[in-house]
Amino acid sequence: MSSLDCLFLHVPKLTNYYRPINHFIWINFLPMGLLGLADLLQRHHISTQVVHLGVEWIENHQFSIIEYIREKSPRIVAFDLHWHHQSYDVIELVKKIKAAFPSIYVLLGGYTASFFHEEIMKNFDEVDGVIRGEAEIPMLELVKALQKGEEDFFPVSNLTWRRKGRILFNPLSYVATEKELNHLSFTNFLLLKNYPTYIRYIGQPFYVKGVSKEKNFWMYSLKSPIYHLTVGRGCPVQCTWCGGGYSSLETITGRKEVTFREIESVLQSIREAVSYGYETMHICFDPFPQRPEYYIELFSRIRKEKIRAECFFESFGLPTLDFIRSFKETFIGPKSLIALSPDVGSDRMRKLHKGHAYSNQALIESLNQLKANGVFCDLFFTIGMPFEKEGDIQQMIRLQQMIRHRYSNVRGIRTFTIEMEPGSPWQIDPEAYGVETPLKNFMDFYHYHSADRSTFSSLGYWIPDYFEEQKDLKGFEEALQKIKCRHFCFIHPEARKSSTPFWGRSLCHLSHLFWRVKQLGGKSD
Repeated sequence: MSSLDCLFLHVPKLTNYYRPINHFIWINFLPMGLLGLADLLQRHHISTQVVHLGVEWIENHQFSIIEYIREKSPRIVAFDLHWHHQSYDVIELVKKIKAAFPSIYVLLGGYTASFFHEEIMKNFDEVDGVIRGEAEIPMLELVKALQKGEEDFFPVSNLTWRRKGRILFNPLSYVATEKELNHLSFTNFLLLKNYPTYIRYIGQPFYVKGVSKEKNFWMYSLKSPIYHLTVGRGCPVQCTWCGGGYSSLETITGRKEVTFREIESVLQSIREAVSYGYETMHICFDPFPQRPEYYIELFSRIRKEKIRAECFFESFGLPTLDFIRSFKETFIGPKSLIALSPDVGSDRMRKLHKGHAYSNQALIESLNQLKANGVFCDLFFTIGMPFEKEGDIQQMIRLQQMIRHRYSNVRGIRTFTIEMEPGSPWQIDPEAYGVETPLKNFMDFYHYHSADRSTFSSLGYWIPDYFEEQKDLKGFEEALQKIKCRHFCFIHPEARKSSTPFWGRSLCHLSHLFWRVKQLGGKSD
């Protein structure tokens, strides 16, 4: 490919630190729709490529995106600014590219760019446009207009753009239909530069810098290439901390309903992913957990076609017994599991915060069904929630201890803290939740992520009355981290499993010592 019409750039957060693994690259997964966008352009005879700067760093630490753009001469460079963690890295690269190539049209898209589109355009003249929300037809319309040399983009749906010094907002009128989703291909990996490295070695959301890609695979990944399967779009509920629930989606994308891809289209994605070497399908789309008919039919077709793959399924609520049995019959491999997210340890807190809420008793009954049917399970919790009391935390400690003792099929119990997400109810109306946050607009997120913060403990909010003693942001994060380390540390030498808090802390200390010794020795893979 000697020249390009459109270059898609994925910029991970390149500088991160976490005590047990030292320095790493964060936000490595491509947004699920990105390859679909690239393939759509390609099928309309628009030469296109996706470059993942994390993958390029893995393959060649000296890779220069400026020199690569000079070589390929694209008319448009499109950045995904989906996760807020990317804010600083994306904007800084936008500045460099625009300075080097003033005539290139620089475009942003993704949730964070969409939510803050007006502010981004006002603060950064280097950004020529932002496609808000879902981008398939708008992207095609914009590129065709640019190819024709047009300067007015009024017909382009969802576009925020510049015209003679003014910032204009085209209507948020495009939302992909089922038919349009069915015609997209999310598996054209040939459009991704160095795609074998992405498929094989980007199996976790982080990539540890201090060891080789082979050691990353064996030390820090789930040891199975994982494909993030696009099943549909939309969500019928709104969790309080989430920027992807129904109210957030309507604001950011205009989507008001859940849309599934037809089963044959999903099956084709699975077939193609397997042909590229993927072994595990990750499904994070379960809008109606008590109505599993779609998945039961999909699983039946997978069995009928004898497609061999593992599955990591994230259940948004609790799976029905029929779903559990169908899952077990379909995905017989030892790496398959259903992940449940109780999130909090008490019924009271779950009703306050979780869209598909359920009681602890219902959770136990579901775990009994999973165990009886021989299905492995992961559990995910969180601490530091608004309205949380010490009794809620103690209840979660007891609940986790009981589950460890009783359910051998539960491979991992992981407890994380939550970060402030743009567009989430907490972020839009923090006072309603008793939350204080410095992250109110895009520039806040941009500056926040320019600092060298300790990932997984930097939250972007604090709750003044959470502890008896009043604390600021730094004090809140430190105090919460102490609770997490003492009662919920889950670090395990095998990424698929989790430890008890004592052994997790012990491994954390040993791992930190390993990195200290490695740095003193000046060794690097």
